[in-house]
Amino acid sequence: MSSLFWYRELGSGQIWLILAAAVLITPIALGIYRLFFGRLRHIPGPWTTNLTGFDLSMHATKGSRVYKLEELHARYGPVVRVGPNEVSVGDWHALRPIYAGSKTTLKDAKFYGFATFVGKNNIFQMLNPAEHAARRKLSSPPYSLQSVARLDSIIEDRAEALVRRLLEKSATSGTGTTDAYQLCGLFSFEVVCRAGFAKTFDQDDNSAALRLLNSMDASAPTLIFDQALPFLTSMGLGRRLPGFVGDCYRKRDSWQEQSREMVDHFLMMRSSGTAMGEGKCDKDFMVDSDKYLLSPLANGVDAFLGRKLTHEELVEEAMGYMFAGSGTTSSTLTYLLYAIARPENAHIQERLRTEVAGFEANSSVVTAARQNAYITAVIKEVFRLYPTIISTLPRVLAEPLQVGPGAGFTLPAGTVVGMQNWIHHRDPAVFTDPNRFEPERWLASTPEMEAALTPFSLGRRNCIGQNLAWQELYWAVVCIMRAGLRLRVGSEMTDYDMELEDRFNIAPRGRRLMLEVTRLL
Repeated sequence: MSSLFWYRELGSGQIWLILAAAVLITPIALGIYRLFFGRLRHIPGPWTTNLTGFDLSMHATKGSRVYKLEELHARYGPVVRVGPNEVSVGDWHALRPIYAGSKTTLKDAKFYGFATFVGKNNIFQMLNPAEHAARRKLSSPPYSLQSVARLDSIIEDRAEALVRRLLEKSATSGTGTTDAYQLCGLFSFEVVCRAGFAKTFDQDDNSAALRLLNSMDASAPTLIFDQALPFLTSMGLGRRLPGFVGDCYRKRDSWQEQSREMVDHFLMMRSSGTAMGEGKCDKDFMVDSDKYLLSPLANGVDAFLGRKLTHEELVEEAMGYMFAGSGTTSSTLTYLLYAIARPENAHIQERLRTEVAGFEANSSVVTAARQNAYITAVIKEVFRLYPTIISTLPRVLAEPLQVGPGAGFTLPAGTVVGMQNWIHHRDPAVFTDPNRFEPERWLASTPEMEAALTPFSLGRRNCIGQNLAWQELYWAVVCIMRAGLRLRVGSEMTDYDMELEDRFNIAPRGRRLMLEVTRLL
């Protein structure tokens, strides 16, 4: 009764004054508490990160988050506080405790919760370990090394198409150069669409494939926008905005629509048992075959759900396959061609041609490539210097973790912690002259180098498609070198064009790689 009495005695002006004071005092009190009593105050970092991680979020929206992290690690060391409850770790020794400890760390819901395409759970962003394990088990069979080898005819066919396109576009461009970034994208995208969903495109007219590829590529920043500004999607505002941001969301809508059509195409052909299409690579490759990446998801029962996937759940996974299965591999191939086409690396290109020319005539080409130490070294050096995933993959600690030199810092349970390939792939204590492209380093690699190289992450949540990615890269290198192509970076290219944009999976900022492509006599 007394509290009600005092409430009635207060005038409306006094009530508003008290509310305003509470609104002002609460964040100030919270800020003071975080500065002097925050649980991560003992971790080095800018004092402002005791209060907020806003600065890093803004860098994320600009695709430059990893470069800000690089700056922070250079200043504060291998363990840096980047928010009131978030720590970035640059010490490769922490990789396995953070990413391979399925019982000690969990995926961060604030990051992965937004990594959906049509609002359903997918194998990448699932938070529940049991749900992920069931989906991974259901999805895995087509990704085994033995299963991927059955895709060789498809991959070789598209790699040969890449060679033809490089030569033809360069010869007819009028400038003597061709955009290899676009053609690498087509190569890996066509492989995924054909091997994943029984989808072929007109080989003489790339417009449909390019339209779908461009929609997917342009929508990638929405994953960052959704994390930083989730209301853009939840309130449907994204697609209504003018300019670049709105265009990204409209492209995502277009990608969703085309993906649904692709899943419908797959299901229709699967139900009729129709062969996939024309061409030598499609012989005896039926839609109901277990070779297709989407087949086990369409045919099998998800053990966690206790049922088959719905149409929308298939669309969700199909979009994930397209995004992760093509964008990552094409970016790696783009930077591989860029690296060997730089003037100072002409000797690397020459040695690759020599290695491929030395394959025995009756040997399996891709097997020979896998067993070739130098070709593998070149690909690993691209993985190291131009990692296709440079964004932080955050985990939440289920128990305290000791990190840093001499395990000098203890992170309490509940801390958000993450690492970046860009940082530990350039650790000078592990990789001498770390900013130099030097494949030879892998011919005499150390255990530390091998342990610090993590292009496909680690543990049970590592990349399900890594065997396919390796197979595509081996075939692309073999076909380009076997054709005797000489690649040179075009004079119109700048360093800015090839700067890695941090948008989860990388892309060159200039969205192009102009190469002079000629055939050796």
